[in-house]
Amino acid sequence: MSARNTSILLAAMGLSGATLATGAAGCVQEPVAMCTSAPGQHDAVILFRGITFTREAMGTSDGFDLDGRTSDRTDLAACRKIDFVAPDGRVGIDNQISQLLPLIEEQTGGLRLDDVLQTAIDNGQLLIALELIGVDDPMNDPCVTVRLRPVTGTPLLGTDGRVLPGQTFDLDPAGEVTTVEGAELVDGVLRVGPAPVALPVQVLDARFTLHVEDAQMRLDRTDDGGWQGVLGGGISVDEMIQVAQGLTIPDDLMNAVMLVLRTYADLERDTEGDCQAISATLAVDGVAAFLYADE
Repeated sequence: MSARNTSILLAAMGLSGATLATGAAGCVQEPVAMCTSAPGQHDAVILFRGITFTREAMGTSDGFDLDGRTSDRTDLAACRKIDFVAPDGRVGIDNQISQLLPLIEEQTGGLRLDDVLQTAIDNGQLLIALELIGVDDPMNDPCVTVRLRPVTGTPLLGTDGRVLPGQTFDLDPAGEVTTVEGAELVDGVLRVGPAPVALPVQVLDARFTLHVEDAQMRLDRTDDGGWQGVLGGGISVDEMIQVAQGLTIPDDLMNAVMLVLRTYADLERDTEGDCQAISATLAVDGVAAFLYADE
């Protein structure tokens, strides 16, 4: 595998995990509510037709406060990484992958990683569906079950080049399915997590699943029936390294990859003072879809 393709793959790995995150050790989570819903049924399906990295600009970035801290260079718990401020004024936003993106894209000759991901979605390589189950009110419901899963198919694109809504896709029999209880709809905004999530990823010739703890998601319902929002969290450095090692990356490049990943880690600080996960945020654009069959 070329160094250029390796850089793209590693960026996708960071993205995936980023998309859904690992919270910091010591955070206390509220008990997750168990929602009443009929097994195997869903009330709506959202297909992610757009996934892009959330970029940082002048200290501003959308995302989540994953560790419950507002960190600066003096904060050892965050391995001295500086947090960002969200556009709406929320502080403590963790999104260190945004600092790594320019370095990765420089190694790919200026190719934007967002374009790589979009191509994978448009050609059916990277299709992820989010099912909403047990929805009593589409605008306000305190207890909704969500199910995240990979699907397969060849999407139809509109004249604008975007995946069209209302299409039907097959379940991916080999894909890992994540079910999360206790999500909520508030004024048309879907909020999910913190909860453990398995995120399926397939880019170029690589297919794998990233496991993240305490993932968070916020999706806003749009006027045209779509959904837009962010996935936030952190991905384990060790898991990213394990995936990279399975890609037959040359040893000299592998050593550089390991060093960079550990340098930018800002979550899950261990007893030796090293952070074990990297925070990240993805912007997602979803449209209504259907599935041919359900479990």
